[in-house]
Amino acid sequence: MKTKKKVIGYISEKNPFTDRKAWSGSIFKIREGIENAGYEVKWICSRPNNIMKILCKGIAKLQYKHIKINYNRAYNLLSAHSIRKNAYKGCDYLFVPCNGCLLPYLPQKLPIIFYTDATHRLLVGYYWKKKLPAKTIEHGEKCERAGIRRATLNLRGSHWAAASVVKDYGYDPQKTYVIEFGANIDDSDLVPNTSKYVSGETVNILFSGVEWGRKGGDVAVETVRLLNEQGIKAKLVIAGIRELPQQYKDLPYLEFIGFLNKNDPEQYQRYVQLWHEANLFLLPTRAECAGIVFCEASAYGVPIFTYDTGGIGDYVIDGVNGYKLPLSATATDFATAIKRNLNTDSLQTLHDGGLRLYKERLNWKAWSQRFREIMEKNGMG
Repeated sequence: MKTKKKVIGYISEKNPFTDRKAWSGSIFKIREGIENAGYEVKWICSRPNNIMKILCKGIAKLQYKHIKINYNRAYNLLSAHSIRKNAYKGCDYLFVPCNGCLLPYLPQKLPIIFYTDATHRLLVGYYWKKKLPAKTIEHGEKCERAGIRRATLNLRGSHWAAASVVKDYGYDPQKTYVIEFGANIDDSDLVPNTSKYVSGETVNILFSGVEWGRKGGDVAVETVRLLNEQGIKAKLVIAGIRELPQQYKDLPYLEFIGFLNKNDPEQYQRYVQLWHEANLFLLPTRAECAGIVFCEASAYGVPIFTYDTGGIGDYVIDGVNGYKLPLSATATDFATAIKRNLNTDSLQTLHDGGLRLYKERLNWKAWSQRFREIMEKNGMG
């Protein structure tokens, strides 16, 4: 007799069956991953009424001046109360991505799997450079601690984040696991890049990121300027951001693509095409919890150059699929590193290493297998 699948209630404001953009596409791909692990997924919408949401945001901003509404107790109470009473019916477990502060307000009888890429402690002063009032930080810490401790299992996208769960919040290391994200592109479109750089021709360098400042856009532009100055023909293709800073708009070695919405078939295909045209991927990001884009670069075999920060170490391995430079590195250092690797042997090694790393663990099939293993180990298979 066929065993009935366990049902996991997937709690999210965004629809994980249709929204390919939320959380850089991860809300959609994680849902697929859970299903492929052998579970039935039921979406439980936690989106509050728009008017109440706006009101709550306004009050939270006045009270705490916090830049993330997820770390506000009142907002999470509102989100929990917005869930229909019968929404949990038939669920064996609950799965919550991103917002752990919602966990304490969910049904106590149901085990909860919480998956994200950071903790509040890691984000303060790192992602959030703005100086926050002490009471704001204290409130966020209380919300985070309560959420982490309510979880039956804490899953994180990197060892950097998992270590904080244990060290900063005193959670059981035996119930804390690392599962790397995968590429948020359909498997059918993950055909390895065959574009070969030929010495003397133009090297196509891709930059993709929504936040120009944090992602190191200025450093990327200066790196490519230096390469051209030093006799290397180089073009920087910029995707992700909505508007290019004015001072860069007329530079001949830049190609501005703009923001590409993966929910739009044409824009999604254009994004896929960029990976096939790229010789290198340059992302001098100074704050990064994981970086789905590194999974995508590896899936196409495009060598990566980035900073050594946050959770990147689980996604970029020096000499395997790219190189991580110290945060003290300048555009000159990036240009030097790229020049040093602009040869057939090095590029091929990084290309092959990326494909191998993607096949081994930076893909959603590996995510599903790892998720199933963790669930079964904890009697939740």
